Amino acid sequence: MSTVSAKDFLDLSKMLPEQRFEYALTKMIEDQSLWGLFGANGWVMVKADEDTCMPIWPHEEFATSWVKEDFPDCQPKQIEFSQWCEMWLPGMQKNNTLVLVFPLGEDEEGIILEAQELAECIDEDLAELENKK
Repeated sequence: MSTVSAKDFLDLSKMLPEQRFEYALTKMIEDQSLWGLFGANGWVMVKADEDTCMPIWPHEEFATSWVKEDFPDCQPKQIEFSQWCEMWLPGMQKNNTLVLVFPLGEDEEGIILEAQELAECIDEDLAELENKK
């Protein structure tokens, strides 16, 4: 598990949502993990229009910084990448739960995708890595 320096935290915070999305995919594959928020009522889900979304981050520090007054009893919790791909994404697809990738705050949202779309992006990145070997 990697930690983020203060400089990297600021640099990543300045990225556009699309850049953060690409960074998050690469980092989740490298680290074989990602982060969500978990509390007494389970995993944190947020509403985007009429859709339910699960926010995820590539680093614990960003999940921690996203905890706001709305989620005072929540803590960042790590999810293994293999479980995410094999269990979470298919389950989220069945439940019509979207994925909110690397949001920063109220004003700077992340990229929202269907679980199947995110799975396809992950597969593409994994295929590219395999071709580079």
